[in-house]
Amino acid sequence: MPGKKAIIPYYAAGALSIVIIGLLTFISRRDFSGHFFQPHLLAITHLTVLGWGTMVIMGASNQLIPVIADQKLYNERIPVAVFVLLVIGTCLLVHSFWNFELGAVMLTGASFVLTAFILHAINMFLTSKKAQKNNIIVDFVLTAHIWLIVTGAIGATLLLNFRFGFLPADHLHYLKVHASVGMAGWFLLLIIGVTSRLIPMFLLSRKEVKKYLAVAYYLINSGLVLLLIEGMVLRSTRWHLVYIALVVVGLLFYLAYIRHCYKSAIRKKIDAGMKQTFVALGVIALPFLFLVIAALCYRQAPVAMLTAYGYSFFAGFITILIMGQTFKTLPFIVWMHLSRPGKLAELQPKDLYNERLVGLQMLIYLPGFLLFLSGILLKLQLFTCAGSVTMLSVSVLYFGHVLHVINKLRK
Repeated sequence: MPGKKAIIPYYAAGALSIVIIGLLTFISRRDFSGHFFQPHLLAITHLTVLGWGTMVIMGASNQLIPVIADQKLYNERIPVAVFVLLVIGTCLLVHSFWNFELGAVMLTGASFVLTAFILHAINMFLTSKKAQKNNIIVDFVLTAHIWLIVTGAIGATLLLNFRFGFLPADHLHYLKVHASVGMAGWFLLLIIGVTSRLIPMFLLSRKEVKKYLAVAYYLINSGLVLLLIEGMVLRSTRWHLVYIALVVVGLLFYLAYIRHCYKSAIRKKIDAGMKQTFVALGVIALPFLFLVIAALCYRQAPVAMLTAYGYSFFAGFITILIMGQTFKTLPFIVWMHLSRPGKLAELQPKDLYNERLVGLQMLIYLPGFLLFLSGILLKLQLFTCAGSVTMLSVSVLYFGHVLHVINKLRK
């Protein structure tokens, strides 16, 4: 089992980040009515991607990937170095974007983040190298790390382009490729891989239709490769509906896999964390709906639709999923450290957190998210203000709850 330093700091930093994101969103709520390419929104997006989503996912993967691969974590010092690099790099990038300072500080932050990506990916690949062959879940996870590095490399190139302007096409064209590769390549593939292992385990599913996962894997990656070739090499968007369709159909096969897992589950009654996970899987329809509508607007997609697409993916799907899964994974990780021989053997993971708070968290967050999303689409400041305040309150509740669980290690 990996040591605490390889996992716990990631959860703590992610929980703090979501509070800061809530504050910055409240401060910048009026900016969401304008174009998505502006300093404050770029800063909030990168803090969400790096300080929240990637931070928590990397911390969880240091515990979960060895379980999926049935191997020990290759090196426990690498996660510590990755954490330091990711925190410093994220702070430098967010500060630079917020103030739109396109200088050495921004490039230093980008190099730190990209180095963290590469080191983490190396550790995951070396951990999984002896894993059983033809393991589609491991394939999802490792391929996601390849796309993570590709995303980071494109992002670093775009920052250099800010300074030197060497790319032949419009900067926004490459920015959309960068965002799409990160969303579908890193987040979606990794989440599919990890949840394909966790959901059947938590539900005690008797049947897993792995062929659905295999189809999803090849469809989504085919769409991503097509996107990368057309977007970065051909500098075109002629076939954008094709690769969107490939990703969407791949996602549907994944959801069919989850449906079969639930139908064959022994444990039909699910707790608040799993309920929130299933809500997140339902919310994922929103960003793809906005993406398809934007793609069908042949002349120019409405700016509000593109903003809603990104916002619903990160503040909706990613945030709801991580908030729910935090209290399925973190209490178990803490319990593993507490329940060693002679240490509180009678304690159970469910005793380390408050399930009512997890349920309350979802009941408050979902209306707040939908209010803010409606405010973006309708350009109503009343909605964005109410939604941002509501989500900020949930982020504080989540942060306190995470610290409560982590504090069990001190006692």
